[in-house]
Amino acid sequence: MLAFNEVGSLSEYLGEGGDAGLFFVLLMNSLGLYRASILLSRGQLRAVAGGWLMAMAALVGFLFLLKSTAYYSRGGLITFALLGVAFLLGWRVILAAQLRNALAEGQVNGRRVILIGDEAELARHSPRDLLMNYGAHDIGRFPLSRCDPGGAELFSRDSEIITNAIRAARTHEAEKVLIAISWNDEQRRKLICERLRILPVPIFLLPDRSSETLLTQPLMNMGRSAVIQLQRAALSRVELFVKRGFDLILATLGGILALPLLLIVAILIKLESAGPLIFKQRRRGFNGREFTIYKLRTMTVLEDGPNIRQAERNDVRITRVGSVLRRTSIDEVPQLLNVLLGDMSLVGPRPHAVAHDDQYSACIGDYAFRNHVKPGLTGWAQVNGLRGETAQIELMKRRVDYDVWYINNWSLWLDILIVARTFFTAVWAKNAY
Repeated sequence: MLAFNEVGSLSEYLGEGGDAGLFFVLLMNSLGLYRASILLSRGQLRAVAGGWLMAMAALVGFLFLLKSTAYYSRGGLITFALLGVAFLLGWRVILAAQLRNALAEGQVNGRRVILIGDEAELARHSPRDLLMNYGAHDIGRFPLSRCDPGGAELFSRDSEIITNAIRAARTHEAEKVLIAISWNDEQRRKLICERLRILPVPIFLLPDRSSETLLTQPLMNMGRSAVIQLQRAALSRVELFVKRGFDLILATLGGILALPLLLIVAILIKLESAGPLIFKQRRRGFNGREFTIYKLRTMTVLEDGPNIRQAERNDVRITRVGSVLRRTSIDEVPQLLNVLLGDMSLVGPRPHAVAHDDQYSACIGDYAFRNHVKPGLTGWAQVNGLRGETAQIELMKRRVDYDVWYINNWSLWLDILIVARTFFTAVWAKNAY
């Protein structure tokens, strides 16, 4: 029998064992086998055993390519493989048992969701089944009416129910909306999707009674059940984290650098006309939530009501200092505070007054889609010349088209490009007044 120092040192064994473990972890993660819902499935043990076998095969192949197999005991490798699979399977069984107990005792809460659907379909999804199958915790259930399909009464009652669901989703900050209706009910599905478009959360259609047996393969990973995603969230959590970090860094630096300029501008505003230095107005942001936006006062009026008149070319309400501030966008600098507070982002669809939101959302189909992300201090529409007054509805539609494109194509590099272009184009745009 070979001495220990003839077949390799302890550190070498630990190193190769670590390589096998790393390969196994990466493989399991790529297969989605670390999701909590997978622990409740019957096929997880077979998948774990197969993954460990692949990890050991990769380890042996790696040693073969390095011509290092002679330095390791075959008995040691086999023992390592057997002990490893026994530990992994045993650990999975223990975790599954603990998870089932936690579910039974109500100690596990899933993602907050709103359920909308037929009473018969909603009854198929008990809170426990919802948690086990979809990893979700319902914070509100909204059964649709029993009116005859296609009738005006159906549309009226369902619209009211959906409105209540939207209100509940915003109040309780729902993370998803689940729809449980018959897949043959196309009219209701279209109505629900159209009305829920205002919510910046993903919307999923649950399999109905007739289609559930046909969906043997998941179309979208949400727990271990198949769902159809009708609308995705505009930005993932990682993208939101990156965008927020970008906002905080640049807004902090920009605020520090702008302080001397703001002091000079504040003196000029006070010398020219009486009134507050900062103009405040209600705007709608992410998910339609209202917030107070801050701007340097550039006009002799402070409008913030149901009727707000847009600034026009040669508007007599604009002060002389205000005219310069508006052309150079210096009046928007205080919105860096909105960015730091989290109400706005550096880049995004420009927020409009609440009165104008109500006006445009009634006649532009995709207008509400702008609230799927935070409003911006500057935006893709602005750096493409769409600034200033929107006297014609077509101008606002063009602006909305640019905003929707930005949301669907967001990247950090796009934000950097827009910020850079803001200083060279939007700031000096001729249509800003």
